[in-house]
Amino acid sequence: MSIATYIVLALAFGISAMILMRRCAAATPVKLSKGLVIMLLTSIVHAILFVLGITLGDLLRIEGKDAPQLYARTNAYIFLGLTLFVVVRMLLPYLKREPNLAIFDLRNWSTTAAMAIASGINVLLVGLGLGFVMPLAGHVHSAIWPLFAFTLLLGYMGIMFGRQKVEMRPRRWIIVACVLMLGCGIAAVVNS
Repeated sequence: MSIATYIVLALAFGISAMILMRRCAAATPVKLSKGLVIMLLTSIVHAILFVLGITLGDLLRIEGKDAPQLYARTNAYIFLGLTLFVVVRMLLPYLKREPNLAIFDLRNWSTTAAMAIASGINVLLVGLGLGFVMPLAGHVHSAIWPLFAFTLLLGYMGIMFGRQKVEMRPRRWIIVACVLMLGCGIAAVVNS
């Protein structure tokens, strides 16, 4: 697996952040300067949770004593399973005819911090699975910067879209994000 995996996962999580921020900013509009600070906070929290997940997965990875790659396929299946769990968790609310999705008040800092942590749970779980497949050593910058950049830029774009009440098709965007994540999980199994 290469840096492309980190970039594709970062793009998927950025799309997810864009949909969430568009929905929240449409309900509770904020100034663009405050929106930028909100996205900086959210991006930092997501990057920390992603690195924490990869570190935990690296510690829990199954390895043979004499042959470290003996259980590579098993570790890849664990990554695929966690990714599939996150995909189903993200996709299920959007499959309902009238989805009841969470809306956070962006004007309140405590709910904004709670939103950053709550939306980062999926990032943590995928990072946990990714840690089973590839160690964090030597890949710290590859893990942090794409996720930080895509979450910041796409989430901020979501805030701008929400303030202007721009129509989006959230179901299609979430399906794209889920396909990107699932593609990374399948690629890990194929490459193991």
